[in-house]
Amino acid sequence: MKTKDAFKNGTKYFRELSVVVVGIIITFGLSNWIGNRNEKKDVQRYLEAVKVELEDNLVIVKRQFEFYDQTGKLARYLLSDEPEKLRADSLAKYEKIRGYIDYMTYKTSSFEMLKSSGAMRLVKNKELLKSMIDCYRLMEYTKNAADKYTDTKWNELTRAFVDNAVPKADFDLREPKYRRLFNFFSIDIQGEGNFRDCEKQIEKTLSMF
Repeated sequence: MKTKDAFKNGTKYFRELSVVVVGIIITFGLSNWIGNRNEKKDVQRYLEAVKVELEDNLVIVKRQFEFYDQTGKLARYLLSDEPEKLRADSLAKYEKIRGYIDYMTYKTSSFEMLKSSGAMRLVKNKELLKSMIDCYRLMEYTKNAADKYTDTKWNELTRAFVDNAVPKADFDLREPKYRRLFNFFSIDIQGEGNFRDCEKQIEKTLSMF
């Protein structure tokens, strides 16, 4: 009887233990499943935010492209003839380009959030991830190059205005006293090429989402 009772008790114990073990396994499995599902949702939210940010940056880059495209056209026009032979109406088209100081700014908060969250390792599309990284690296490189040009432009304009004591909008590049400014604006830095590269890279990345 004792052996039989011990067997029953042992069987009952293992049955209860099995129920507990199975319960633990189910609980952990469910927790992992929920955790993985939440991680996937988080990654998707981060990616959606980066996508919107890149769309905004694309607008900024296109605007900068237009500005530097006009800057290049001004340079080529100034080199097309002797300063005194250039037409006033043609120069007037570039008045805003000559006097406008524009430091490039672009958005990075969503991409920085993706990096700091640790979610980058969970992005399955590695080609998309690489393309996003290339976008922000290229934009940073282009911004640095554009800012250097803008710094130089600001210094040249300031020097011309101080030396000649005239308002910013009143200088005529054909006049000999503005020859230094004429020479500066005659340099075609081809900055629009960098912004065109940025534009293509962003468009390529957006097509991968």
